[in-house]
Amino acid sequence: MTDIVLKALRAGLIGLMLGPLFGLIWVTGLMIFDLKCSGPGDSGGCAMGLLTVPAVLIAPSFVLFAAVSLARSLWRVRPRDPAGAIRRLRNWGRED
Repeated sequence: MTDIVLKALRAGLIGLMLGPLFGLIWVTGLMIFDLKCSGPGDSGGCAMGLLTVPAVLIAPSFVLFAAVSLARSLWRVRPRDPAGAIRRLRNWGRED
């Protein structure tokens, strides 16, 4: 079980780096192609997205990557024979 949690934590840390990086690339692309951001009268609102979007994406990307990793790991260790697993749970503690 510790291995599953450590794997989820590792995936969450990877998401902690990738989520803000993709957000930064996305905002930079929007700034390049949006005519309002490069014209006169832009008071720096477009540039504030370079800070706020990656900052806002930190927690959700960590949680998303960790949850997906946890779900995949739990799916892989599920019992292949559900009926046999139920029988073993039902007879748990009894001597055969």
